[in-house]
Amino acid sequence: MNKVKTILYVEDDLVVLTAHQARLKQSGYHVIPARDGLEAIKRLSVFVPDLVLLDLVLPKFNGEEVLQFIRKNPLLAKVPVIILSTNSISDMAQEHLLESANKRLIKSHCTVGVLLMAIKEALGGEVAEKTGPV
Repeated sequence: MNKVKTILYVEDDLVVLTAHQARLKQSGYHVIPARDGLEAIKRLSVFVPDLVLLDLVLPKFNGEEVLQFIRKNPLLAKVPVIILSTNSISDMAQEHLLESANKRLIKSHCTVGVLLMAIKEALGGEVAEKTGPV
């Protein structure tokens, strides 16, 4: 049996966070929310999640800064990161951001099904252990 996978979900929009968090929990994932970049970095300083869902536009530290923190920390460097943002990256200076994230999803085009498939893919095909009805 697979252990329950823990996802750090870094999102400042409470409506989006609450909706996705509920669906991810229904799908068997343990979700730890962080409402800004500073909170995310504090949480990442005390535990290693199985995956990070990361918004780019955040208060205190932006998503790029959080991603840099993850990739520079030897304990976190291999943690899969899925960028889930309304921001589109068109600036060539931000291309490195795409290279260090495992996947990039645009919120307006991302259904719960697409998000769940991206999580499954990022976790190497492992699905969560069901903890309740879906």
